[in-house]
Amino acid sequence: MKRILHHIKLTGNLGFRYGLFMVAIILTSCSKVVQVTIPPNSQQVVVDGSIQNGVPPIILLSKSQQFFGTVNLNNLGAYFVHGASVKVSGSDGTQIQLVEFCLGDLNLPTAQTQQLLSALGYTTVDSANALNICAYTVPDIINYYTTGTCSYMGKLKTAYQLTIATPPIAAGQHDSIHLSANTTIPYAIGLDSLAIRPDPSPTYADSFAAVYVYVTVPDTFGNFIRYETKVNSQPFYTGAGGSVYDDRLFVGRSVDLPVERGLAPNATFNLNTDLYFNKGDTVTVMWSNIDVNTYNFFYTLENDGGNSPFSSPVKIIGNVNNGLGCFAGYGTKYYTIIVPK
Repeated sequence: MKRILHHIKLTGNLGFRYGLFMVAIILTSCSKVVQVTIPPNSQQVVVDGSIQNGVPPIILLSKSQQFFGTVNLNNLGAYFVHGASVKVSGSDGTQIQLVEFCLGDLNLPTAQTQQLLSALGYTTVDSANALNICAYTVPDIINYYTTGTCSYMGKLKTAYQLTIATPPIAAGQHDSIHLSANTTIPYAIGLDSLAIRPDPSPTYADSFAAVYVYVTVPDTFGNFIRYETKVNSQPFYTGAGGSVYDDRLFVGRSVDLPVERGLAPNATFNLNTDLYFNKGDTVTVMWSNIDVNTYNFFYTLENDGGNSPFSSPVKIIGNVNNGLGCFAGYGTKYYTIIVPK
């Protein structure tokens, strides 16, 4: 388009009419309707699993949907895979057979139910629909959410294997589906400290402030982190800029980096305020070391182009064999700071 306008300017009246003619052709051609038939894909099992130091494994199993299919948010229970055999084995010789729980079966108090919903990745589910959310976890999961301990929790510097066998999930299937995934909980290197800095904009300096992390990066390559932030009593959220980072630019250095305020799903990002925190906020940073497979999954998931029609397609790189999704291990530390008023 810029070339055409430049051509119009240089070639005078004849060129002007010619240029308008070319613009009309281009604009007309841009409005042509192209019909593409996308063949249906076979339904697959989607794994959303995690294990963290001091936290039991939690595995969600669901069915993949067609790209242009509709999702009924009022019937989430229809998408979960029930009746699967799910086992987690550790490199330390431990193993656990997980049990399927639906929130409606647990009878937890409201606060613990919301905490478990956040752990499962749900933040805006109404109370009636929440009862249909199901996951596979340790048999004594209620103990964990009431006392903080249970029969099986993740350990630092330990590798874990997830094995799954599900019943048939689609019409015409007769055999069970077998999936597996491997992850590692690395050593939790953590942060050196958190610090508060003024908002650089005079317009917002009276109301907002920045939170910075100070971290010493190991002098060997291959360290990956994922972080999320929590403000006051809200759940942990991921920032609009993504949650995972590698060490290629910072290996062997001590650096200070701004922490991005996490946003609830579907929230609108405001460049002026959402990089900062309100004065008086209690900010908690969940800082996790992860392995390369967990990094690749979240990096490709968070850089898929969003809703832009001009972005290039990105293949999500999971670590699940014979299925979709990720089984992620986290070596996590938590840090809290209060933004002065």
